[in-house]
Amino acid sequence: MDRVWAGVDAGKEFHWAHVLDASGRELLSRKVENDEADIARLIDEALSLAEEVVWAVDQPGGGAALLLALLWERDQGVLYIPGLSVDRARDAYPVESPKPMPVMLTSSPSKPG
Repeated sequence: MDRVWAGVDAGKEFHWAHVLDASGRELLSRKVENDEADIARLIDEALSLAEEVVWAVDQPGGGAALLLALLWERDQGVLYIPGLSVDRARDAYPVESPKPMPVMLTSSPSKPG
């Protein structure tokens, strides 16, 4: 597979990660503890699924700081998707299940300069 999209709902104690392929099929969905070992495991899992992973997070720092540092350390680009944007996209596409609706990304990933 060439590219997958990984979205991370960041929290203080844990995160929730979803990885989707180009068709929107869920390849991975799991709780990720906010510690170096579990975040590194997530990054390895996502990188094993495709040549390129487009990462998106809903926080530019705070609870996501360790996640962001580990992604940048691995030379992974990260998109910031504000929580309000995620909520509005979810509202636009109501679903029957309580599962969060994935947001398709249209901007290019950025890496720290």
